[in-house]
Amino acid sequence: MTAADRPASTARAGYDRPVSTAPAGYDVPAGVSARAFTLGLLAIAGFNAVLGVGVALAIAPHAWAVDAERNLAVAADLAAGAFGRNRGYLYSPLAALLTVPATWLPVGVAVFGWLVVRLAVLGEGIRRETQGWRPLDRASAAVATVMFVPTLYDLMLGNVTIVLTAGVAIVAWSGDRFRAGIALGLLLAMVPKPAIVPFLIWMLIYRRRALVGLGLTAVAATAVGGLITGINPYASYIDILRHPEYLDSPQFGNLALTALPWAVAIGLGLCAIAGTLLALRAGEAPGLIAALAAGLVLSPYTMAYGPVMLLIAFRPLLGVAPVRTFLVAVSGSLLVIVFLPAWALAWMVAALSVPRAVWAERMSTVAR
Repeated sequence: MTAADRPASTARAGYDRPVSTAPAGYDVPAGVSARAFTLGLLAIAGFNAVLGVGVALAIAPHAWAVDAERNLAVAADLAAGAFGRNRGYLYSPLAALLTVPATWLPVGVAVFGWLVVRLAVLGEGIRRETQGWRPLDRASAAVATVMFVPTLYDLMLGNVTIVLTAGVAIVAWSGDRFRAGIALGLLLAMVPKPAIVPFLIWMLIYRRRALVGLGLTAVAATAVGGLITGINPYASYIDILRHPEYLDSPQFGNLALTALPWAVAIGLGLCAIAGTLLALRAGEAPGLIAALAAGLVLSPYTMAYGPVMLLIAFRPLLGVAPVRTFLVAVSGSLLVIVFLPAWALAWMVAALSVPRAVWAERMSTVAR
């Protein structure tokens, strides 16, 4: 079906999803009134804000800038020829190399600068995903996103998951072009997180050219990093990845299936794999949602900032199942803390509960 053949109720070109007959310029899902849409967003924002503030106050003394300061310390180690001294650092020497200039600044300035960068990335993502919404709804979405417990945790720690999520979003929101995978390829050369593996499988089906761009960029960036830092830091890095420190630790804070009794973990893991395979067959958008969810629960280690990646799932699911989307979204900050696998699998179930024909009719692609 071409754009000219679509009924007037379809969304703006490139996003291919229905909208209601709300006032001009107000883009809400089909079958949802403007008032209900606004109230739903306000509910998510309000719940996230209340719980987020409580969590932030509770963990700030122990969490503030922990990852950022570790990254700075390892960058200093690299500059001193001692990369590998910190065996809890699972990023590559290239990541440390690119962090070295930040060590020339006062620690507080470097930490604040990294915070501003991630807030800017979040802001751009919110701007793109709330196009066509009224100012109140866009403001509610911004509050809901920033105060989402995983987002807050990433911001407080100085982690990289927000930026990595941006790389995933670029691939998901772009057409299948070589250059769409460049940013994520560079990021994976620095931060090869296992949670990305199901997304790479999704790319193999729906973004093959972008996957080639990702692979070539990752290889080239790693080669350049090796030429600059030398072989020894990368040898230490490979040794660290072979024997990660956290596997020998009590794994406090691990929210993935590996933290559960083995029988439960195997059962839920098989459900996640089966659900992902079904979703990948159902189409690009449900496959994306399932791949992001599966990555979190099947990863050997998932901290509370990991679910930031599921922010990408909100808009696609909203276009076909708004009520289910609001229910899953409003429970996110709480369920991430209580039982992440249940919340991640809820996204997968919500995506699979939408008939394949509806996905095909209302949202054939997540690119725009």
